[in-house]
Amino acid sequence: MTRANSSNFGRWSDNQYLVTGVILSLFVWIVSYNFVNRDEQQRFKEAADQAQQIAVFFERHVVGIFQYGDAYLKLMRREYLGNYDIGDIEKLMAEVPLNKSIASHITIIDEFGTPLLVSGYEIKPGTTARDRDYFKFQQNAGGDELLVSRLYMGRNSGKLIVRLVRRFEKPNGEFGGIIFLALEAAHITEFFNTMNIGPQSSATLVGTDKYIRARSHWGGQEPGQNISGSVIWRNLAQNPVGIYLQTSVVDDVTRYYAYREVPGYPLVVAIGLSVEDFKQATEVSKLNHYSIAFLTTLLIVVTTLFFSRQRQLLAQIETKNRELEQRADEIEAKNNELQNQNAELERFNYTVSHDLKAPLVTIKGFLGLLNRDIDARDHEATVRDLGQIGDAADKMAQLLDELLDLSRIGRQMNAAENLGLAKLVGEAVERVSIQLEERGVDLQIATGLPAVRGDPGRLLEVFQNLLDNAIKFMGDQESPCIEIGAQRDNGEVHCFVRDNGIGIAADYHERVFDLFDRLDARVDGTGVGLALVKRIVEVHRGRIWVESRGEGHGSTLHFTLPAADSSDDCALSVP
Repeated sequence: MTRANSSNFGRWSDNQYLVTGVILSLFVWIVSYNFVNRDEQQRFKEAADQAQQIAVFFERHVVGIFQYGDAYLKLMRREYLGNYDIGDIEKLMAEVPLNKSIASHITIIDEFGTPLLVSGYEIKPGTTARDRDYFKFQQNAGGDELLVSRLYMGRNSGKLIVRLVRRFEKPNGEFGGIIFLALEAAHITEFFNTMNIGPQSSATLVGTDKYIRARSHWGGQEPGQNISGSVIWRNLAQNPVGIYLQTSVVDDVTRYYAYREVPGYPLVVAIGLSVEDFKQATEVSKLNHYSIAFLTTLLIVVTTLFFSRQRQLLAQIETKNRELEQRADEIEAKNNELQNQNAELERFNYTVSHDLKAPLVTIKGFLGLLNRDIDARDHEATVRDLGQIGDAADKMAQLLDELLDLSRIGRQMNAAENLGLAKLVGEAVERVSIQLEERGVDLQIATGLPAVRGDPGRLLEVFQNLLDNAIKFMGDQESPCIEIGAQRDNGEVHCFVRDNGIGIAADYHERVFDLFDRLDARVDGTGVGLALVKRIVEVHRGRIWVESRGEGHGSTLHFTLPAADSSDDCALSVP
């Protein structure tokens, strides 16, 4: 049968060979075009995803800077209100120096608008802040409210600055003046500029008053523009987190923008990745695909003209080409995965350094106060200072312990065992029994819980963290209730922990598992707990997700684990 086919193939005319070669060449080019089109769509999707990821880290960077600035501002204000002595402030600043890579200087102004101190600079005669908007704002403020000023060119520093301004009062309760810290706008975007995302991509920090506070570059425009014409405000009214495509109102560059409201501050961060930058990246990929198509076409022509009767050889060559293309795609995917992991590690290290900076500032600041209070033999103040230092050290230790624990998951795991969920849940309940009793939680545990297979210590951490999380976010619920249940589904067990607490908006269902992402800054914690739970579940080859009808309707954490009768002892692996 094979010989007959070969014979018929050998009697083909030149036109038949030509038609066959043309059809094959057209097929190769169509496939290449589809590859190019799919690759371009994928790259634009990656641009949107990357913009969202960078926006998260940029938000953390901004929060770290503003928390540092406000903590330093409060420390100096407290010292000044002790004796209303500028000398005390200068002495404390010598002990706890201002981080000049973040802030330019600190200024104290009395109730008449007259500067009393401009750290590092001489006060110019006749200088007054009486007519300044930030002075008027705090003069008329009803309470201790932090003001984030618009962008200014500092008269003393000669740099673009954003003022963090707080008021202070006299002993009789009357307005006593203001104190402000001058943050350098360039440092706010320094994190983004080091990433080299693209020459036309941008990072912007804008106030809810629609004026820009900081931007990675200005595109030849004057700094601090009003961008009330941007699409971001329409989107922001519907969702505090999102992404959109727009031509910038600042520099006319079309970008994918990912935006996020900054928790605790009247600010919004926006990361814009230039469409043009990504088009340049797709041109390289397009050249590679079309080069392969051109070479393949040459191969088809040569094969058609000179080896037309060797059908098997042609089939082998085409098969080998497909294998090479597939291997090239696999290598490219692996390289992209490694690059993404390296970028994630760099952003992780940068974020951790800022999350650790706030307790370090607190410790250093209160050490200076402690020395002074010890010299003054003020026992009550000494005890208070030691308490503040201890709380900051405990917070830092907790964060480091949880990060270390997270890094060990997948590398340090006990052998998998068959475990009864009832016993496992019981041990977790014992560990949080005090919190349950203090909050008056009605705990409901389903009967007949199935058995699972996994690391007992790690799975105990899962249930303990989920119970602790449910208690923390119970809110003002008058009848708090937590329900734990599980049921077997083929080779896995579907578990859930349900509460009637504050609930989670749909837009935050994925974000709750991000490292350091705390949706409610008022609740104590480090933002590592749910990231730890997700990592443990995935190492057990399970899935985890959240369900909630929204704020005030409680939430349910679902996750799956291997069933106990699984004979696969290699079930624990790094995903």
